[in-house]
Amino acid sequence: MKKKVKIAILGGGGILGLHAPGFLRLADKCEVIAVAEPNPACHDHIRHLLGKDVPIYADYKDALTLPDLDAVDIVLPHSLHVEATIAAAEKGLHVLCEKVMARNTCECHAMLDACRRAGVELVITHDRRYTDGWIQLKRLIEVGTLGDILYIKMEHNQNVETSPSSWIRSKEQVGGGAIMSCLTHQIDALRWYLGEVESVTCMTQTLPSRMEGECIGVVNAKMKTGALASLAINWHTKSEITGDHVLWYEFNHVCGTLGEAYYMHGRGAFLKMADDEDGGFTKMEQVTDLSGHQGCIEEFIKKIRGEPSEVLTFGHDAIKTVEVAQAAYLSETTGCTVALPLAEDR
Repeated sequence: MKKKVKIAILGGGGILGLHAPGFLRLADKCEVIAVAEPNPACHDHIRHLLGKDVPIYADYKDALTLPDLDAVDIVLPHSLHVEATIAAAEKGLHVLCEKVMARNTCECHAMLDACRRAGVELVITHDRRYTDGWIQLKRLIEVGTLGDILYIKMEHNQNVETSPSSWIRSKEQVGGGAIMSCLTHQIDALRWYLGEVESVTCMTQTLPSRMEGECIGVVNAKMKTGALASLAINWHTKSEITGDHVLWYEFNHVCGTLGEAYYMHGRGAFLKMADDEDGGFTKMEQVTDLSGHQGCIEEFIKKIRGEPSEVLTFGHDAIKTVEVAQAAYLSETTGCTVALPLAEDR
């Protein structure tokens, strides 16, 4: 494909602000020809991001009928990912879908089957795999700098106060709560770093004044490699707000037999070797200046243009991240350790 890729973005909520720059910086290779968003209150923001002349449709199904359309970028609520993906695939359109892939693995399978039948690509925007500090830790692990990995700690902190009308407040629309919505960033990166999860345990805390699903969750995992991992999400903290005494929005700490490294959002990635008795952590050099969303969008566009690409988040892999989140919820419900993979739920 040598012509510009024609894109329709399905959804115009807050996450569009992270996707739009990814398409605009590739204006020589792709063009957003439509946005579907039923809420008129979002339309001015959409035009601010993508230009005053961008066509806006109230129903995403109308956007799918546009001639010469090549692909869609789905930034709809989780509950709409499966139906929008199937509708797009049936039109022969490639699909980029914002994480999390879907609310459960059954929906993920339906998405994969539809795209497989249509012969189109399905890529999930798990942007951390394309983000600078996260990439640096991956490379250290991959080349063996840290030795055998013993333990990983990953944290995600935000102050999420949803309005009564927000879809994020709905457990049914999210597919759970904070774990499915955003700790899947950490789950996906954990799998990227160390491979598949052997078993999980989980505890959560729900505050109905904020949302129906959990707003705090802790997932402990044992990896098939033998490494242990502790993942936590806290949507009742202001620790990520900038200031003199800020803690962190996201924090990853990897401990191995030869050394350890950490990434802290806004500060970068740091390395310390075990045999360096006197030195502290050394900051690592930046490897990309693109945001994770921009990096993912660029690889997606390259892929569907038939150019060399490094897509890291195909749907057939991202379904396993959803499965780990599902297993965590099963552990919370049963009070037991849950082994993976789960029984087939198709």
